[in-house]
Amino acid sequence: MKSMIIYRGRYGATRQYAEWLHQKLALTVRTTEDCTAEELRNAELLVLGSSVYIGKLEMTKWIRQHLDYLRGRQLILFVVSGTPSGERDKLQGYIKSSVPAVIAEKCKIFFLEGRLDYQKLSLKDRFMLRVGAFFAGKINGRKMLKGYDGVKEENLAGLYKYLETTMYQQV
Repeated sequence: MKSMIIYRGRYGATRQYAEWLHQKLALTVRTTEDCTAEELRNAELLVLGSSVYIGKLEMTKWIRQHLDYLRGRQLILFVVSGTPSGERDKLQGYIKSSVPAVIAEKCKIFFLEGRLDYQKLSLKDRFMLRVGAFFAGKINGRKMLKGYDGVKEENLAGLYKYLETTMYQQV
């Protein structure tokens, strides 16, 4: 089975997860900018990875542009964000606002912890984060500005297991 990983991220966490998947499973990995129509046509299984930015998946536009290619494929989506795993409604909201239902219904979805390094943010993103922190209130605002790093390979355990099972069944 021809399988590949296609991802889009902003500050490196999504790329790190894609690289770990590549190393473990020897799948071809491409960014949304580098993936060709020919590669999409030839793939049977697509692992899509996206970070969340201001409540939407970074690869939303790409998914919408490539609906015809995605419809006939087996799809797995991993979503990287700072939203805690217990906030299922909020996480599902990212999918509803970013992925057409015809695609979301076909995807096995995994939510993975992200990272926020304030020093690496663009000036625009720093400003937007500060505005958001102001409106979040004193306690939550401080948490937002503190940063976090939840990017760990062990977060991929469920996705590894699912992929290995899926790929083994298809051979």
